[in-house]
Amino acid sequence: METGLLRVLLNPGRFFEGRMQGEPSLKIPALIALVIGLIGAVSAVLIVNITIAMLPADMQAFGMIGAVFAAAFGVIGGFLNWFVFGIVFYLISMVFKGQGSLTRTLEFVGYGFLPQVFGGIIGAVFSYQLLSNLTIPAATTPEQIVEFSESLASTLATDPLAQIAGIVTILFMVWSANIWIFGMKYARNLSTRDAALTVGIPVGLYILYLLITLTGWL
Repeated sequence: METGLLRVLLNPGRFFEGRMQGEPSLKIPALIALVIGLIGAVSAVLIVNITIAMLPADMQAFGMIGAVFAAAFGVIGGFLNWFVFGIVFYLISMVFKGQGSLTRTLEFVGYGFLPQVFGGIIGAVFSYQLLSNLTIPAATTPEQIVEFSESLASTLATDPLAQIAGIVTILFMVWSANIWIFGMKYARNLSTRDAALTVGIPVGLYILYLLITLTGWL
């Protein structure tokens, strides 16, 4: 298994060519999605903890409920991203007369999320470093919470560590995109050019969104 996953990262074309010899299996891709979801859950809880720290003591129990929901949505998000990217790639590949099952597409797209595991861990570390250095004021009104949230968003937008985290996210997304190109080439029987367009259009738009968020163009 380790050798196979390492091959996904370093030689995805050879890996996916070999996978075409067997039946589609979503077990390992689902495990990758679960790990990404768990990492996302940790990051979400770190952010929610800021709100909990601001609340009066008698209201912090409600904040803990919010943390549970945030963690649950983080886990769900790992699977949701997997399915959304897989379906989007599948639909775009139809324009290029792609042939191959949705199950195979989801399998190969799931493997392509492997770099996001490393990117998510690095992102969580950056989030912890950013949030652990904050001074959290006590808030007694919703207006104070909103005011602090706006101040926090402004601070994070200009923080060098946050900008580095954004760049790291983009780099790992590019790595995933490279894997997805080979995945779609084999899963949907596309030319390299058509596979690159299938992946590059949605991923390019997503990276553009990240750049806008990172630099505050809008």
